[in-house]
Amino acid sequence: MEILSLGEKIKKRRKELDLTLKNLAGDRITAGQISLIESGKSNPSMDLLEYLAGALKVSVEHLMETEETQASKICIYYQNIAESNILNNNLEIAWKALEDSFLYIEKYGLELNMATNLYLKALIHEKKKEYDEAQELLLSANNIYIKYNCSDEIIKVFMLLGKITLELDAYHSAYSYFQQAEKVFEESDVYNEVAMGKVYYYISKTLNKMGIDKEAIEYMKYAEEKLLKLKDSRNYGESFMKIGQVRFKEGNLNQAIAYTEKSLNLFRTRQQSILITDLMSGLGEMFSEYGYVDRSFEYLLDAKAIKERLSEESTVNTLMLICNNYIKLKDEINAKKVLEQIVSNMQNLSVTDCTLMYKYHILKYKIELLEKKYEEAERTLIDALNYTEKMNYHKESAEIAIALGKFYMDLGREEEARKYLDEGVRILEETKCLTDF
Repeated sequence: MEILSLGEKIKKRRKELDLTLKNLAGDRITAGQISLIESGKSNPSMDLLEYLAGALKVSVEHLMETEETQASKICIYYQNIAESNILNNNLEIAWKALEDSFLYIEKYGLELNMATNLYLKALIHEKKKEYDEAQELLLSANNIYIKYNCSDEIIKVFMLLGKITLELDAYHSAYSYFQQAEKVFEESDVYNEVAMGKVYYYISKTLNKMGIDKEAIEYMKYAEEKLLKLKDSRNYGESFMKIGQVRFKEGNLNQAIAYTEKSLNLFRTRQQSILITDLMSGLGEMFSEYGYVDRSFEYLLDAKAIKERLSEESTVNTLMLICNNYIKLKDEINAKKVLEQIVSNMQNLSVTDCTLMYKYHILKYKIELLEKKYEEAERTLIDALNYTEKMNYHKESAEIAIALGKFYMDLGREEEARKYLDEGVRILEETKCLTDF
């Protein structure tokens, strides 16, 4: 996509209309003056600019648009493409679009576009579990957003930093980031029920991990209040994206941006539904943890229904939480039924999340314990340990080894119990994993 100066725009449009310099000049100006304007050696007055816009059948705004503004629009186009592809998990396409936009950012010194680029690249790294790179990019992006007082974007950065540090079990750092997001909400005019509900939920989840249960329950209820106000929606934006790409190739940047924004809004609408169901699942998990199993089922079953309508792959995670609820109630019949649904859903996944296999084995083991099928339970745990070791899931391997040790201890098999308990502790010490059992 070319970026044109004022003179270049006038010359290009004149040629598109097949006008000579004399034709365009008319009785208003000389052909020589038009030539000087087109070459950039002279700047037209506002009156003359209005005359030229009328003769060329374009807006004055189009002619006056600076090269920096044009470059920023091109960046927005590429960033819309990138974000849509991140939401669809097409990370290589997204990265390529961001690299394309960076050429314009660098040439024209576009700071806010740079911040958006950094944030979107951080999202890609986060999806790849490359957390150090993601955090570095997010902190750089936030410096720019803070400089320009971009409250929405600052909140998004703090939220992603919080989620990353929570994933890394750095609970105090996560809590600090989520609190900063909450503070920006309180001090700005940003109004977003979904985002606010997410902030409350993640604060609750972090407090729960830190063992501060009273405040965790308080924030859990704040999140629930927000959730009750929300409705789900779904849609797809592939057609708008394709039209936008056609318009971009044709050189119609305004329409290209308009169509990619429509596409992005549709993807965001669908993503918002997914985020709400994730919030439902998260609240369901926490209500279960605090003993409110009936309330937990209410949220988990609602989340499952919405995810199934969206054909959302994270349905499996919600089913696992439902299964775990039945296990807590010692209802092995319903737990087994849900486990069968989990297997069926996992077989239909386009890309299998390897951690799901670990979680599946744990649920299967718990059900077999309820059924007093100890040989099968033992075999399931050993299979799970072999799987996690093969996948280099150190924390999970340690958890299973310790679970095996406890299992053997309950059966009075002390030598085997000692072997696996020692193995679990060794893995934890080697990898510096901290976990609760």
